[in-house]
Amino acid sequence: MEKPPSAARMTTSTSAVAPSICTGPFEMLSGRVLIVEDDVLNQHLIRRMLEKHGLQSTMADTGESAVELAVRETWGVVLMDCQLPDIDGFEATRRIRARLNGRPLPIVALTASVTPEDRADCAAAGMDDFLAKPVRRAELHACLKKWLGHAPARTDSPHPSA
Repeated sequence: MEKPPSAARMTTSTSAVAPSICTGPFEMLSGRVLIVEDDVLNQHLIRRMLEKHGLQSTMADTGESAVELAVRETWGVVLMDCQLPDIDGFEATRRIRARLNGRPLPIVALTASVTPEDRADCAAAGMDDFLAKPVRRAELHACLKKWLGHAPARTDSPHPSA
Protein backbone atom coordinates (compact mmCIF):
# COMPACT_ATOMS: atom_id res chain seq x y z
CA MET A 1 0.00 0.00 0.00
CA GLU A 2 1.44 3.34 -1.02
CA LYS A 3 1.76 6.06 1.60
CA PRO A 4 0.73 9.65 0.85
CA PRO A 5 3.54 12.12 0.05
CA SER A 6 3.15 13.62 3.53
CA ALA A 7 4.58 10.39 5.03
CA ALA A 8 8.11 11.85 4.80
CA ARG A 9 8.26 15.21 6.54
CA MET A 10 11.10 17.53 7.50
CA THR A 11 11.22 18.87 11.03
CA THR A 12 13.61 21.60 12.02
CA SER A 13 14.15 23.06 15.45
CA THR A 14 15.45 26.59 15.68
CA SER A 15 15.67 27.06 19.46
CA ALA A 16 19.12 27.43 20.98
CA VAL A 17 18.38 25.40 24.11
CA ALA A 18 15.16 23.59 24.91
CA PRO A 19 14.58 23.04 28.63
CA SER A 20 14.09 19.53 29.94
CA ILE A 21 11.44 18.81 32.51
CA CYS A 22 13.75 16.45 34.40
CA THR A 23 17.41 17.14 33.84
CA GLY A 24 18.06 20.64 32.55
CA PRO A 25 18.90 21.91 29.07
CA PHE A 26 19.43 19.67 26.08
CA GLU A 27 22.84 19.78 24.42
CA MET A 28 22.53 21.06 20.87
CA LEU A 29 23.86 18.77 18.15
CA SER A 30 24.28 19.32 14.44
CA GLY A 31 23.10 17.10 11.59
CA ARG A 32 20.23 15.54 9.69
CA VAL A 33 18.63 12.34 10.95
CA LEU A 34 16.59 9.86 8.95
CA ILE A 35 14.18 8.11 11.33
CA VAL A 36 12.95 4.76 10.02
CA GLU A 37 10.08 3.72 12.28
CA ASP A 38 6.59 2.42 11.53
CA ASP A 39 5.05 2.90 15.00
CA VAL A 40 3.36 6.31 15.23
CA LEU A 41 4.00 6.74 18.96
CA ASN A 42 7.72 5.89 18.58
CA GLN A 43 7.92 8.28 15.60
CA HIS A 44 6.51 11.09 17.70
CA LEU A 45 8.71 10.42 20.73
CA ILE A 46 11.95 10.11 18.75
CA ARG A 47 11.18 13.18 16.66
CA ARG A 48 10.51 15.25 19.80
CA MET A 49 13.81 14.14 21.36
CA LEU A 50 15.69 15.05 18.18
CA GLU A 51 14.00 18.46 17.97
CA LYS A 52 15.10 19.22 21.52
CA HIS A 53 18.69 18.60 20.42
CA GLY A 54 18.23 21.02 17.51
CA LEU A 55 18.34 18.27 14.88
CA GLN A 56 16.50 18.13 11.56
CA SER A 57 14.70 14.88 10.90
CA THR A 58 12.74 13.14 8.20
CA MET A 59 10.52 10.14 8.81
CA ALA A 60 10.32 6.98 6.73
CA ASP A 61 7.82 4.36 7.84
CA THR A 62 8.84 1.51 5.52
CA GLY A 63 12.12 -0.17 4.63
CA GLU A 64 11.66 0.62 0.93
CA SER A 65 11.17 4.34 1.56
CA ALA A 66 14.16 4.29 3.92
CA VAL A 67 16.42 2.88 1.20
CA GLU A 68 15.31 5.52 -1.30
CA LEU A 69 15.71 8.43 1.13
CA ALA A 70 19.02 7.17 2.52
CA VAL A 71 20.71 7.02 -0.88
CA ARG A 72 19.04 10.10 -2.40
CA GLU A 73 19.85 12.62 0.35
CA THR A 74 22.71 13.36 2.75
CA TRP A 75 22.25 12.25 6.35
CA GLY A 76 24.34 12.49 9.49
CA VAL A 77 22.82 9.27 10.83
CA VAL A 78 19.96 6.84 10.18
CA LEU A 79 17.91 5.47 13.08
CA MET A 80 16.64 2.13 11.71
CA ASP A 81 13.80 0.13 13.24
CA CYS A 82 14.57 -3.55 12.77
CA GLN A 83 10.95 -4.71 12.38
CA LEU A 84 9.19 -2.94 9.50
CA PRO A 85 6.05 -3.89 7.55
CA ASP A 86 7.62 -4.45 4.11
CA ILE A 87 11.34 -5.22 4.13
CA ASP A 88 12.83 -5.31 7.61
CA GLY A 89 15.54 -2.99 8.88
CA PHE A 90 18.23 -5.62 8.32
CA GLU A 91 17.43 -5.94 4.61
CA ALA A 92 16.96 -2.19 4.24
CA THR A 93 20.41 -1.66 5.76
CA ARG A 94 21.99 -4.21 3.41
CA ARG A 95 20.37 -2.46 0.42
CA ILE A 96 21.51 0.96 1.60
CA ARG A 97 25.08 -0.30 2.04
CA ALA A 98 25.05 -1.85 -1.45
CA ARG A 99 23.76 1.32 -3.09
CA LEU A 100 26.14 3.66 -1.21
CA ASN A 101 29.15 1.77 -2.65
CA GLY A 102 31.26 2.19 0.49
CA ARG A 103 30.26 5.80 1.22
CA PRO A 104 30.03 6.08 5.01
CA LEU A 105 26.64 6.51 6.65
CA PRO A 106 26.09 5.62 10.31
CA ILE A 107 23.04 3.36 10.70
CA VAL A 108 21.80 2.76 14.24
CA ALA A 109 19.49 -0.17 15.00
CA LEU A 110 16.30 0.55 16.95
CA THR A 111 14.92 -2.63 18.47
CA ALA A 112 13.25 -4.08 21.54
CA SER A 113 15.31 -7.24 21.08
CA VAL A 114 18.50 -6.77 23.05
CA THR A 115 20.20 -10.16 23.23
CA PRO A 116 23.84 -10.56 22.14
CA GLU A 117 22.54 -12.49 19.12
CA ASP A 118 20.31 -9.55 18.15
CA ARG A 119 23.27 -7.19 18.37
CA ALA A 120 25.34 -9.56 16.23
CA ASP A 121 22.53 -9.72 13.64
CA CYS A 122 22.46 -5.91 13.50
CA ALA A 123 26.23 -5.74 13.00
CA ALA A 124 26.12 -8.48 10.35
CA ALA A 125 23.51 -6.49 8.40
CA GLY A 126 25.83 -3.46 8.39
CA MET A 127 24.43 -1.44 11.28
CA ASP A 128 27.01 0.62 13.15
CA ASP A 129 25.35 0.99 16.53
CA PHE A 130 22.40 -0.21 18.59
CA LEU A 131 19.67 1.45 20.66
CA ALA A 132 17.14 -0.51 22.69
CA LYS A 133 13.46 0.42 22.64
CA PRO A 134 11.92 2.15 24.34
CA VAL A 135 14.49 4.76 23.39
CA ARG A 136 15.73 6.70 26.38
CA ARG A 137 16.87 10.28 26.08
CA ALA A 138 20.33 9.81 27.62
CA GLU A 139 21.12 6.77 25.46
CA LEU A 140 19.87 8.50 22.31
CA HIS A 141 21.94 11.58 23.12
CA ALA A 142 25.11 9.55 23.73
CA CYS A 143 24.62 7.69 20.45
CA LEU A 144 23.90 10.84 18.43
CA LYS A 145 26.84 12.67 20.00
CA LYS A 146 29.08 9.80 18.90
CA TRP A 147 27.94 9.98 15.25
CA LEU A 148 27.09 13.68 14.87
CA GLY A 149 28.86 16.86 15.88
CA HIS A 150 27.93 19.57 18.33
CA ALA A 151 26.02 22.52 16.98
CA PRO A 152 28.42 25.35 16.11
CA ALA A 153 28.81 27.87 18.89
CA ARG A 154 27.07 31.16 18.30
CA THR A 155 29.47 33.90 17.33
CA ASP A 156 26.94 36.71 17.29
CA SER A 157 26.24 38.51 20.52
CA PRO A 158 22.78 39.76 21.46
CA HIS A 159 24.50 42.89 22.80
CA PRO A 160 26.74 44.94 20.51
CA SER A 161 30.21 45.77 21.81
CA ALA A 162 30.79 49.33 22.91
